[in-house]
Amino acid sequence: MLRRDNFQPTPYSKIRSDHFNESCFKYQPFTNRIQLKPSSIPTIFVFSKATSCRRVLDKCLPTTSTEKEKESSKVGVGTQFVSFSDLLQIQIDLLPQKEAELKNLKTTLEEKEFVPETIKDDTKMKASTSFTRERIFYCFEFLIIETDLQKNTNRRPIDRFFLFFIKLKTGISNEFLSVLFGISDSTVSRDFNYVTSIMYERLNLLDIFATESMVIEYMPLPFRFGNKFIKIIVDCTEFPIQKPSSPIEQQLTFSRYKNTNSLKSMIGITPNGAIIFISPLYCGSISDKQLFVKSKL
Repeated sequence: MLRRDNFQPTPYSKIRSDHFNESCFKYQPFTNRIQLKPSSIPTIFVFSKATSCRRVLDKCLPTTSTEKEKESSKVGVGTQFVSFSDLLQIQIDLLPQKEAELKNLKTTLEEKEFVPETIKDDTKMKASTSFTRERIFYCFEFLIIETDLQKNTNRRPIDRFFLFFIKLKTGISNEFLSVLFGISDSTVSRDFNYVTSIMYERLNLLDIFATESMVIEYMPLPFRFGNKFIKIIVDCTEFPIQKPSSPIEQQLTFSRYKNTNSLKSMIGITPNGAIIFISPLYCGSISDKQLFVKSKL
């Protein structure tokens, strides 16, 4: 049973516990010790396969370098052997599948981002920016501001441009915009102020004042009969501001008409409603007549 020739057990011979089933033992209470039950019989034996003399001889023989390379170039997997070249080929064959999975994952992540490319509906785009998808991308290219919006940031210029128009259209808080774009509140504020300054520089270069021929060409019919010589219609508008801490500034910006601190500007439109003039901002205490004189229209 023990596969030992001429083996004679003695009173001091012992058998390992690995050869007994777990049911042959009893556990002592309050300890981790186990004790073999009386009359237990060993029943578990694992014998290694006998090695033939030929295999022993082959192991003793010297092997050539080519045979060693063949043996070293194989990896055992269970009872099979796969060469490294086969493993490499398997990985190469799987590359297209892995690339397709990465591409799908990238597409899924991009679709979840709040960027202008993910808004496919013009209705949703107009609700966010007042522009259609085509128009907002056209404005971005027309103003030639991509290079300027790339400075001092890792964000895309179109994303900063998009954030600017959403803020203008909706007036939502910087905190909410930070959630939409996945950036900090300070980044939202910094982007909006920076894009505002760039837009002012660009738009200030445009001469939006219409010529007399253009005004007449697009003049509505009611104006053509009774007020055909009207070229511009002006009116003042005020923007409430936070109350300044300086008493002098409080007095300068206080508007009796709005009963609050404000800044005032004058806007001019053509008879068909196109804005062709915007004056600089003045303190809210200035009268409409004084502002008209300062505008030099």
